[in-house]
Amino acid sequence: MRSQNIQRDLSLVGDDLIKKFILKDSKASKYVNSFFSEENILNHSKNKTTQFKDDQRNILTEELTKQYSKVETSDATLENIKLLSNPNTLSVSTGHQLNIFSGPLMVIYKIAQVISTTNYLNLKIKNFNYVPVFWIASEDHDFEEISEVNLHKNKINWKLDSKNSPVGEIKLNDFKQVKSAYKNSIIDFEYKDKLESIIDDAYKDGETLSTANIKFINSLFAGHGLVIIDSNRRVFKKTFLDNFKNEILDSRCYVDSNSQISKIKNDIKSFKPQVNPSDINFFKITKNGRKRIRKNGKKFIVDDEDEYTLDEIINQIESYPELFSPNVLMRALYQEKILPNVCYVGGPNELKYWMQLKLYFENSSVQFPILKLRTSAFILDKKTSIKITKSNIEMKYFFGKLDDLLDFKINTSSKLNLSFDSLKTTLTNQFDELRRVSIKTNESFIGALNAQEKKQIKGLVDLEKKLRKAEKKNHETEVNKIKSLFESLHPNDSDQERYLNFGNFYSFKGQELIDYIVDKVLISDDKILVINLED
Repeated sequence: MRSQNIQRDLSLVGDDLIKKFILKDSKASKYVNSFFSEENILNHSKNKTTQFKDDQRNILTEELTKQYSKVETSDATLENIKLLSNPNTLSVSTGHQLNIFSGPLMVIYKIAQVISTTNYLNLKIKNFNYVPVFWIASEDHDFEEISEVNLHKNKINWKLDSKNSPVGEIKLNDFKQVKSAYKNSIIDFEYKDKLESIIDDAYKDGETLSTANIKFINSLFAGHGLVIIDSNRRVFKKTFLDNFKNEILDSRCYVDSNSQISKIKNDIKSFKPQVNPSDINFFKITKNGRKRIRKNGKKFIVDDEDEYTLDEIINQIESYPELFSPNVLMRALYQEKILPNVCYVGGPNELKYWMQLKLYFENSSVQFPILKLRTSAFILDKKTSIKITKSNIEMKYFFGKLDDLLDFKINTSSKLNLSFDSLKTTLTNQFDELRRVSIKTNESFIGALNAQEKKQIKGLVDLEKKLRKAEKKNHETEVNKIKSLFESLHPNDSDQERYLNFGNFYSFKGQELIDYIVDKVLISDDKILVINLED
């Protein structure tokens, strides 16, 4: 295997706040404690070890020990669990929804980057230990989002009436067909049998989806010391009692998050919140599923089913904390109270909602972690790699915009000059001269000049587009080949990492692929990683 780093096309990032984060712009720095660096991690580590108390460590390690008693794992992972009891041990974490068979490729990249980051920090920073942690969001209730994976042209879908319950609690009593469909869709390469064995060991009848996924992810990453945590535990919820109650009493998350959103909008006019806070940002788990809590005057309504007074809902929280579940916004704070965390690795959308929460963290007296953008990556098989090489098109164009790629292809294939830039420059110069004359004679004429210039420039732009369109038609066969190649890397109008599962790639290279990604994935925020499976 080999890889290369390609400059990220920032125009594809889509959000100005994240663009500024990547560029380490001062307008983004207001909404993070600091950007990722050895020095900043060291300072965060010193502060977090002071803040994170022994009783919190004891709760964490005891619960992890219980969780892993049901999982056959590596010495490296068990050693890291022990290390977490050490006051000088910190975590670097990421998290994701609990998908079947690990979901899309980006989950693999997120986990690999957390491991890679801890390896880097353990080499660079002395006197502290760093442990990679993967947080399984097992309490989510949107089953539709996690119930399918794509293996190239094969879509595997688990159809089940989940009753809106926390997905981690779903039992694998009707999973044989799904498992068979997945295994039958894996291309028969050298390591297919190995992957099937991992699947059979993890996804057993009667197992919860949460435990199955812990076993599955553990089989891939345990050798790297990954610690996986399922946070849906009563003892963890007890540590969060005050935060649940504050949300009931004064809507702390709602108020602070909205205040932060307003500040971001003042700096970045285009900003749109990734998650809009509710007046109460946690759920109640009932026999009918995970239900939203709403305020209605002095009453608290659980999805029109149950009604509580203030005293009653507070009593419920204190007596049965396991029945309450943070939403995506409160989960961030919940995670940072459970873990001795210094850094969170997430995708662009995740970092957006984390950056909505800095004020909430401050007012909750919990240290806000350093945020690191997840690396984007693409995997090329031999056929795709050969096609890109034969195209004589620079690699970066295949990971940008399709229009830019096709324009580049036409520009290099056509015998015509398809750019009207020189004509636009000449036209602009001519109108500049006319404006200079007008100032000396009649300034009222300038408005008409400007309007005419705009009209004529637009005319040239339109003509340029029409010429390019005509040339694309003249080179239709070549254009269609390039377009097809681009679409193979961006299936279903999405990036490969957001759509495809890792299964077929693993079948080809096995554990070597996982280890290689861990080794290569820690790169700067403004780059993407392209992995070529062939040497």
